[in-house]
Amino acid sequence: MNPIVIRENLMTHKGERVKVKIFGMRNKTDSFIGILKDIYPQIFTIQTQDTIKSFSYSELINKEVVLSFI
Repeated sequence: MNPIVIRENLMTHKGERVKVKIFGMRNKTDSFIGILKDIYPQIFTIQTQDTIKSFSYSELINKEVVLSFI
């Protein structure tokens, strides 16, 4: 999948609630719910209750991060 296509798709969901699932090393996973805050050319940010976390489009392509729109 193309990062430009992913970015355009995320632009349509800006400001919506998302569930983020992160696949780490050694089969560790982390998940949280936040709001799709900002979308930049190389990264996008998710705002949680405590912090703002950023992810790259390559993490979505490599399936290290999975987004589910709520």
